[in-house]
Amino acid sequence: MADFVFRISPNVILGPHTLARLAQVASSWGTKYLLIADPFLKEFDLVEKAVASLEEKGISAIVFDDIPSAPTSETLEQSLSLARGAHVHGVISLGGLKTAALGRALASLYNETHDVYDFLAGAQPFSGSLPFIEVPSTCRDPFVFMDRTPVVDARNRQIRLMKIQNGVCKAVVIDPNLYMNMSPNTAVSMIFHAIVLAVEGYVSTRSNFFSETMLGKAIELLLLALDPEQSKLVGTPSEMLVAQGGCMASMGVAVSSPGVATAISLACNARYKTSSSLVCSVLLPYIMEDAARAKVDKIVTIGKMLGVSGAGLNSSEIARAAIDDIRRRLALAGLPTRLKDLELTIDQLVPVAEDAAALDLMNYIPRAMSSDELFDLVKQAY
Repeated sequence: MADFVFRISPNVILGPHTLARLAQVASSWGTKYLLIADPFLKEFDLVEKAVASLEEKGISAIVFDDIPSAPTSETLEQSLSLARGAHVHGVISLGGLKTAALGRALASLYNETHDVYDFLAGAQPFSGSLPFIEVPSTCRDPFVFMDRTPVVDARNRQIRLMKIQNGVCKAVVIDPNLYMNMSPNTAVSMIFHAIVLAVEGYVSTRSNFFSETMLGKAIELLLLALDPEQSKLVGTPSEMLVAQGGCMASMGVAVSSPGVATAISLACNARYKTSSSLVCSVLLPYIMEDAARAKVDKIVTIGKMLGVSGAGLNSSEIARAAIDDIRRRLALAGLPTRLKDLELTIDQLVPVAEDAAALDLMNYIPRAMSSDELFDLVKQAY
């Protein structure tokens, strides 16, 4: 058995109104930042509040919010040009997965002289990175604690997992109040997305005692957040449960690995701008079914977390009951249950399966799958 080595970076600041501490955190690394902001947040004045908070501490912020729904390597080149021209000291992202991924890549490549596409092809950045601070407005980022970040290749819209230096992200500021601006449907789909991450990491061949502990607790917290009555009983607001569960899911999956649903959702979003959260939600029962073929004990344990009664049932039957319970919860939430409900055609999903199969995180799924087998799973979910 391999030795377990644990190092954590970035620092985590989690709690209500922690956005107000952004300037205090940022002041440790400089006085001029590029703020990559999700344009969706402008209507809630959150970008203006972040800028005002920074300026009060003498920190200037150049806002970059010209971000499409699926930013590509061209967006990365534009933001790099802006940051280098302004000679910024660091990068802050405020928003969801796309802003964090863009900020992480920008900070990593700021001091590099080679072409962006060299790094999309697999080159390792070696120059010193800029400090990066992530302020997530969602709870389901698998790359917070990892040395990879997703980038869409503008030449062919394929998803790439670009290598980044260790320690690019210096701090992640998690403010549960940011989640309260989502529509109820969006919020529920993002909770299910975080559950998918936790399940993938839990059944991964890279899982270990630490990841299983973190991800098991993440699933428990996220399930509580889905049930308002239960969250009242534990005395913790649902948005705080989501923040805690999402953080633990990101941390646990970083020492284990994301899996099939993450790969397919990234590829779908890259090619067709389809919601990653909705794709993951649709795929959740199907990846559990597939995982039960190699890791039935893990699915049984997840069944216990779901409250499935195992009385008089064997392991396979408990696993089936757990998967049925997930389908029931998805139906109660009113989320799509088929990929065709997301306006995807079966022909579009052929290159998606090929792109997903090429990602190195597929090396750690419960059982090896070729692109043809991956497409078979996608067809089942279609």
